[in-house]
Amino acid sequence: MIEITPLQPGHLPQAALIFLRNLQQLRQSVPALPDTMEDPELVRQYLVKLLEKSGGLAALEHDRLVGYLAWMLVSGFRGTKRKAAYVPEWAHGTAGGNPARVYRALYRAAAEAWSTAGCQVHAISLLAHDHTATNTWFWNGFGLQVVDAVRPMMPLGQAVPAMLEIRKASAADAELVNRLDQEHWQHYPQSPIFMVPQVPSTPEAFRLWLAQPKNSLWLAFAGGAPAGFVRFDGYDFDGVAVIDAPTGIFISGAYVRPAYRSLGAASALLDAALRDYQQQGFEFCSVNFETFNPEAAAFWPRYFEPACLSLTRFPENLPTPSRL
Repeated sequence: MIEITPLQPGHLPQAALIFLRNLQQLRQSVPALPDTMEDPELVRQYLVKLLEKSGGLAALEHDRLVGYLAWMLVSGFRGTKRKAAYVPEWAHGTAGGNPARVYRALYRAAAEAWSTAGCQVHAISLLAHDHTATNTWFWNGFGLQVVDAVRPMMPLGQAVPAMLEIRKASAADAELVNRLDQEHWQHYPQSPIFMVPQVPSTPEAFRLWLAQPKNSLWLAFAGGAPAGFVRFDGYDFDGVAVIDAPTGIFISGAYVRPAYRSLGAASALLDAALRDYQQQGFEFCSVNFETFNPEAAAFWPRYFEPACLSLTRFPENLPTPSRL
């Protein structure tokens, strides 16, 4: 019989080892993934900080830890007015022969705590190779929303199409980049994506961002007309912890104008940037994307290997803010 109790500091060393065993399996199938999180003490410290701010649960069987689940409470989840409980990829795991049973018991107790805390969204990130966990959370009512993916810093080996010009942007391109970025963000609130509208950066913000040496933005032109861009960030990482490492570069924005999407501009931009960062000594590139974005879901999996899957559930009978 599984006993669910509050997660205690004494549980954390074993919880960290449970996560590390799962991470090591993922790294065997996704070798581009950095080894940053293969440190049990680092994982333990992450869990300590999480427990100080929010909460966690332990699943015990015959006094042995067979699973754990910890979370953070997030106000304004994904730019909405909703409050969420979010479980990072390192903040949960199971050990033993029946992970589905352990996860169900943990979620039953966690969902009650999240409801009491006023959460309108339940969210969790899973290591992408763990199909048993993915299936279990799907059966708990969760749906796939975001994929974090990674690839080695190797060029694609594709020639630039003759009708395209690819170059790295400079501060002199700030106004052009701003116009493209405005189109970029106008794309997301539309059907079928329906994301919350965002405010694009200003030209001056782009100039300041580009002054940081690891950052770059690559532009594509077709017949002299701007066709799109891909933006690469070396500092403000916006992804899961297992991908965060100084040897990597994160793709923080990409947009190709609809009229130019059949020309291969996105692949050409990616290839040019990979060549440049490879010469600088970086080892891998990462990206995250919403699976309900048709262009993103069709493009990124061609070149990147999923490392984490982030799932969400919107319980039907919980109060929803009137303005989202």
